[in-house]
Amino acid sequence: MNSSDSPQLDAEVLLANVLGTDRSRLYAHPEMTPSRTSAADFKRLLNSRRAGCPVAYLTGSREFRSMVLRVTRHTLIPRPETELLVEAALERIPGHGRAGILDLGTGSGAIGVAVAAARPYCTVTAVDLSTDALAVARENAAANGVANISFRQSDWFGNLHNRRFDAILCNPPYVEFPRSALPPGEIRFEPRLALDGGHNGTDCIRIIIFGALRHINQGGFMIIEHAHDQGDYVRQQFRINHYRDISTRRDYAGLERYTCALRP
Repeated sequence: MNSSDSPQLDAEVLLANVLGTDRSRLYAHPEMTPSRTSAADFKRLLNSRRAGCPVAYLTGSREFRSMVLRVTRHTLIPRPETELLVEAALERIPGHGRAGILDLGTGSGAIGVAVAAARPYCTVTAVDLSTDALAVARENAAANGVANISFRQSDWFGNLHNRRFDAILCNPPYVEFPRSALPPGEIRFEPRLALDGGHNGTDCIRIIIFGALRHINQGGFMIIEHAHDQGDYVRQQFRINHYRDISTRRDYAGLERYTCALRP
């Protein structure tokens, strides 16, 4: 699979998915032989993978903080870097706290479901503009036994009216799309709505940081994920809007990845 950095792993994952098993069982039972139908399905998945389609879309799932989440073409594929945003949020939310938390642009529900699962006394509200994405997020909450989360269709803060929260968490669109072509790599298969950040990839970031001022309780905080080269811009926007205690953390590769700030 020329489009993959790990063709053998990808093939094993796809074969296990077709056979309804896991990779460890494939190794334990090398004599397993797929049926004609399964073999045809496997070949179809391999061809799609060679064309660059992400494995998560081909299997329909992705692991995130030990949870298995359903993903579709209507949702962004959760990344390991976003798990760090969740960790940062949990550091600030007491284990028995009863905070109100907003997952802004929830997509598959990865952030909101993970936080709700780890903080069962809190109330999480997850919003997204896409009703298709919200349907997936609801499924993921139910599949993982998470009940302290609700879902609402909203264009950022548009349908939240005067509601306020103790924490706002957001992985917004922050990719700068070419003017007349899709970006290279696997992300060309992901929903543009969840990726396209407009000019310099920062349009949504600016709108969110300003809009959040009306929806964060006194003493509350916001954490926003961003591209590795957008840290200066995000910190500037927080400063312009008079947020306090602004700090940026790095991802596993040592790149600036998300920034936290307190409500002014």
